[in-house]
Amino acid sequence: MIKEPAQEYEIHLLDCGKSIPLASREHVKGWIKISSFYFNPEAILRGNRILNDPKISNKDLVVVDEIGIFELEGKVWADSVSLLVSKSDTYMIWVVRDTILEKVILKWDLKDPVILDIEKVSIGQAEKRILSEF
Repeated sequence: MIKEPAQEYEIHLLDCGKSIPLASREHVKGWIKISSFYFNPEAILRGNRILNDPKISNKDLVVVDEIGIFELEGKVWADSVSLLVSKSDTYMIWVVRDTILEKVILKWDLKDPVILDIEKVSIGQAEKRILSEF
């Protein structure tokens, strides 16, 4: 029998260079089950603190990787993303799967988003496009 590798995800904290386990398909005691994943409550709390930090509005750019199905369902980072959108004029880059892109645009009422398909745009092209917005 071939066993698929466990899918695990982490939050990478850029300010200190550390990572925190975020989610796993395997049961972890004390973690919150959402759909087929178990989420680390400490990581969700840490991510929400980062997204809710008032200092984030003073940043030139905020990157969120990723806005996904759970956020569309009002889970994980959804409330923090909504608050960030409502209180900030900061430029943001969101990683979003193309299959839910339109739903994300509608949910957060994004006006004229710049959409870059990473399968069709080189890093150099993306960099030029992003910098042209500043």
